[in-house]
Amino acid sequence: MVMLIDKINTSIKKTLLYLIVFIFFIIPNSFGQKNIEIKVGILLGFTGAVESLTPSMADSAELAFGEVVNDKDTFNEITFKVIRVDTTCNNIKLAKNATKKIINDGVSAIIGAACPNMTIDIAKELSIPEKILMISPADTSNELIELKDNGFVFRTAPPKIRGSKILADITKDRGIRKVAISYSGDKDYKKFAEFYRDTLDRNNIKTTIMLPHNKNTNDYSKHISTLSAAGGDALAVISDLNLGGDQIIKSILDTGMFEIFILNENMIEQSIIDDFKKKDLKKSFGYIQGLSNLGSEKFINLAQKSGIDPSSPFTGETYDAAAIIILSNFAKIFSKDSSINSAIYSVANKPGVKIYPGEIYKAIKILRNGKSINYEGATNVEFDKFGDTLGAFLEVDLKKGKLKSKKLR
Repeated sequence: MVMLIDKINTSIKKTLLYLIVFIFFIIPNSFGQKNIEIKVGILLGFTGAVESLTPSMADSAELAFGEVVNDKDTFNEITFKVIRVDTTCNNIKLAKNATKKIINDGVSAIIGAACPNMTIDIAKELSIPEKILMISPADTSNELIELKDNGFVFRTAPPKIRGSKILADITKDRGIRKVAISYSGDKDYKKFAEFYRDTLDRNNIKTTIMLPHNKNTNDYSKHISTLSAAGGDALAVISDLNLGGDQIIKSILDTGMFEIFILNENMIEQSIIDDFKKKDLKKSFGYIQGLSNLGSEKFINLAQKSGIDPSSPFTGETYDAAAIIILSNFAKIFSKDSSINSAIYSVANKPGVKIYPGEIYKAIKILRNGKSINYEGATNVEFDKFGDTLGAFLEVDLKKGKLKSKKLR
């Protein structure tokens, strides 16, 4: 009888032991690891050429991280620590040393850089070899498309060359059949013009001439004469207002050879309309990066409540970069996905419940329940196979002294 009681007591003790192990070890691990700290570097030019832009950009990123920290419910799986790093935007040696330091300190993701030379050099030498995720919110250089990044470099600002396809599609929809192209000799604009020409060709639109212009001249007469001789239904001016684009338009208007001007986004500002008579540009059109969507409206409200200027360049893109880092890390845990790269595509691209600024907490709950999300964010995020966002572009007309929105593309 005593032996039987001892056996029962031993059995009860074992059962209690198993129960304790289950409650304190098995259950927590089945819902994800606890208290993982993820360090994120914000790598921007806080001093130097773009120092006026970066405070709002960094504040926008921290606004996103704050949604996780400040919400009434706590997510135990992950906490985030944000580290600001100054690249100066022109001292690459200083930038690399600063990046090495935060990598040694354990960052697993970087928001940045903002300047093209910084992004590519730091990615090649540091983030890619170390397998550190890098999302640039402001680098629009075409060279980044060709970077062999092994899936570790993304950006939330679309490359310049993406706009060339949009512009070609708009040209086709306007019924233009022949186009003369004048472009700035700048490397990026040359590539833009070439891609625009090639897309026009695929759309069965003839390019009568493609001619570079130089900003360092006061006499465009030879350039204008050559364009006029080639002719066309419209003249595409692929340039910037301070790279000679405005002078090309003024000189062409004097000849009366073209009435329709096709303009890329850097040529479209209120100042160009103010500089010309209303009738001069009434048939002209182009695009700007899209601002008319639900996500941008939500971001504007969210930023203003936090004292951030939402009109400051790349604030929405920086918020989106931070949100994607947050959500992809949660998705990686909940789905047990070993790759942060595939987690980014799963949270940012279709299909799934659309997620906008201010809804990060909502998105995490959806992911925890095993469902999919489609993070559209402030800037219509959708990544292609190169890690470039497709962006949103707004087709515009230049009529009656104002920009007239026509269609979001």
